[in-house]
Amino acid sequence: GGSQWNQVQQLEIKFLEQVDQFYDDNFPMEIRHLLAQWIETQDWEVASNNETMATILLQNLLIQLDEQLGRVSKEKNLLLIHNLKRIRKVLQGKFHGNPMHVAVVISNCLREERRILAAANMPI
Repeated sequence: GGSQWNQVQQLEIKFLEQVDQFYDDNFPMEIRHLLAQWIETQDWEVASNNETMATILLQNLLIQLDEQLGRVSKEKNLLLIHNLKRIRKVLQGKFHGNPMHVAVVISNCLREERRILAAANMPI
C-alpha cells in the first residue's frame, strides 16, 4: 500500500543513508519493516506522554512480533527467526518497566522519516 515506509524505501540513496542513522537497537529496522502498517496506525506521539497507553502499545508490539515469528517459523526462515527472537529479547529487556521510552523512540523515528520525505519532496 501507500504506507510511509513504502515511500521511505523509494528515496534516493543519500536520503536512505539519513534514515539508516536513526534505526538501531532501540528500534530495529526489521520491526519497522515487518510491522510497518500496524506501526503507522498507532498514536506513538500520544503514548509518549501516557504510560497506560504506552504499556498497551508495547504489549501489542510484542504480540505483533510474536505473530510475525509464527509466520516466519512456518516458512522456516532461519535468519529472520533468529533476528526476531534476538530483537524480542532486546526490546523486552530494554523497555521493561519503561514503555513510554519505546513510544518516544518510535514517534521520533516516524517524525524523522516524515522530515526526510518532505526534504526529498516525496508526497506523504
